[in-house]
Amino acid sequence: MNKRLLGMGMAALAAIFWGAMGSAGQYLLQKCGFVPLDLISIRMLLAGSLFVGLELFLNKSKVFAPFRSVSSFVQLLIYTATIIGTQLTYFVCIQYSNAAVAGVLTATVPLWVMLFMVVFQHQRLSLKEILCGAAAVIGVFLIVTGGSLKSLNVSMMGLIMGLGSGLTGALYVILPQKLIKQVGSGTATSWALLLTGVAVTLFNHFWNESLNWSLGAVLAYAFIVIFGTIAAFWLFQAAAELIPSDVAGMMETLDPVSATVLGVLFLGLIVNIWELIGGVLILATVVVLAIPSKHPGLYKNKRERGS
Repeated sequence: MNKRLLGMGMAALAAIFWGAMGSAGQYLLQKCGFVPLDLISIRMLLAGSLFVGLELFLNKSKVFAPFRSVSSFVQLLIYTATIIGTQLTYFVCIQYSNAAVAGVLTATVPLWVMLFMVVFQHQRLSLKEILCGAAAVIGVFLIVTGGSLKSLNVSMMGLIMGLGSGLTGALYVILPQKLIKQVGSGTATSWALLLTGVAVTLFNHFWNESLNWSLGAVLAYAFIVIFGTIAAFWLFQAAAELIPSDVAGMMETLDPVSATVLGVLFLGLIVNIWELIGGVLILATVVVLAIPSKHPGLYKNKRERGS
């Protein structure tokens, strides 16, 4: 099979798994009495432990590099904080809205990165980037209002957390760059995932909670851990070796698409034409911004390092 097609297929499957993870998370949050921290603690402890173990086996000489200097360790803590931020805002958004809305709003990461480049690096935007920004604002407006100014289609908390997920996702892209260059993506991400699980568990003693571990809940959580985290991460990392990051970024737009389809089929989600147009506008901006331009570093996939 052609390597490019294989890479695109792997990236697409990873995105579908992420979208399905959102739907599984919505089921646990809205039907089984789980809270967002429950979906982060166990999952990150398991995934982080597995990835650190793999790094210890595959990259033994560098696996403890983040702990060899105060500077690296501080950068690792910052990386961990960005993961906690993206994960918490994403699942709170799902709790107060649904996985489809969370997926679309989280997809605004490249737009937040673009904004940071303008504000902090004083870069001028191209016409394409300005039009993409305007289209994204219109898209968010249509999703939130459903085409009507009489009432909001998404709760204020859901909207704030969804946009917050995009914002923290942009910080997740920007802030760990120095650490990743020093110790490598795999090592940095593995420890950050594990520390995320440890940190969240300090505030979420899941073993003391009376969670509704029905058969459906067990299957949903198992899917989140196995397919939505471990398999999706591995697939996307492998795809990144076969295809350019811009192509991988385009494939990631399948995340909210799969969450929407699963929401309609299994979770009673109803989407009107205006919400559909809004979602298409936002995802279209992601695809357009992923096309190489004078700012080749603008799009950096928010999950290529594991969350």
